[in-house]
Amino acid sequence: MNCQNKNIAIMGGTFNPIHIGHLAIAQEALEFKKLDRIIFMPAGTPPHKDREIVSSHKRFEMVKISTSNNDNFEISDFEINKKSRSYSFETVKYLKSLYGIEEIYFIMGEDSLMSIESWYKYKEFLSETKILVARRSYKNIELLREKIVELNLKGYNIEEIPTSFLDISSTNIRERFRNGQNPRYYLEYNTFRYIEKEGLYV
Repeated sequence: MNCQNKNIAIMGGTFNPIHIGHLAIAQEALEFKKLDRIIFMPAGTPPHKDREIVSSHKRFEMVKISTSNNDNFEISDFEINKKSRSYSFETVKYLKSLYGIEEIYFIMGEDSLMSIESWYKYKEFLSETKILVARRSYKNIELLREKIVELNLKGYNIEEIPTSFLDISSTNIRERFRNGQNPRYYLEYNTFRYIEKEGLYV
């Protein structure tokens, strides 16, 4: 794929599992910045996730299923194929080099932005990207916006996606599966069927 002069965003995450909240944020970011495509990047060995997660192959398959009916969504196996831990700074550098582009967006949730100083080479990472941040709650919206202003004053490029807040989390979905509840409407339907077929999260 030739991505010259294309507006591209990375949406990284464990996706354990990917749910409609992820998809809604991606679509809203796409429309907000008139992006050409969003590259979903399932993490292989995420540095900030200590809990047990399903295999990278199955998480990749769930993302593939969930994004297959949107021509503006793609999926990359770069991070899950890495033998070492996944760091967003390295992923950004890799994709910019691969596609020969100078600018790239990175979509993240407000919790990630609020703790960005804990990220590997966070200053270099922020210098290499334009951040699109999605709020995860209403109660902390002022703190989020203060953080955005603080980082922008330091010369970084951070914008809030004008997205509707969906109170959905992968943690809650996993708990629902374990408790025998039905989280079907939190997931793209074929992804839900895949989880059932594979017996995940039970």
